[in-house]
Amino acid sequence: MQNPRVNRTAVARECPSFCILHFALRILSCLFISCPGPTAPKPAVPVPRPALPTAALSIKDAVAHVEVVSKEPDRQQGLMFRSSMAQDSGMLFVFEDQDYRSFWMKNTWIPLSIAFLDSSGIIINILEMSPEDTTGRYLSAGPAKFALEMNSGWFQQHSLHPGDTVRGVGDRRP
Repeated sequence: MQNPRVNRTAVARECPSFCILHFALRILSCLFISCPGPTAPKPAVPVPRPALPTAALSIKDAVAHVEVVSKEPDRQQGLMFRSSMAQDSGMLFVFEDQDYRSFWMKNTWIPLSIAFLDSSGIIINILEMSPEDTTGRYLSAGPAKFALEMNSGWFQQHSLHPGDTVRGVGDRRP
């Protein structure tokens, strides 16, 4: 209800700045009412990439069908944004040099096992990695030229251990 003592038209005529202020406040109130509130951050989305080269690696009696990533952008994306991976499939990471390696599971939705390999393809160590784990780092126990990611438990299911040799990696170059 309006105050009968205040004649808004008279105030507007005597004080043009009141009219401008009143108009500006009305516009601002409309903007605030029509604007949605803060939105939740959008989940990261995969960046489409061309088909990766593939290879068949063998370790004892096991065969792994892998995608090979040797370029930095491909290594950084790795197996991110995938909801599943076929049995006996994985990804081979090829590096320029043999050095200590560190992996994490940001935006990786499937549990994985990783084996770090030296330049001869000998397994240095094997680790189990949890999906979406951005706090932990999965480190090679020694200098590694390759890393082989497979579905969680794959190395254990095939009785593979540090010291075993992965055949088919020795000729890979980044």
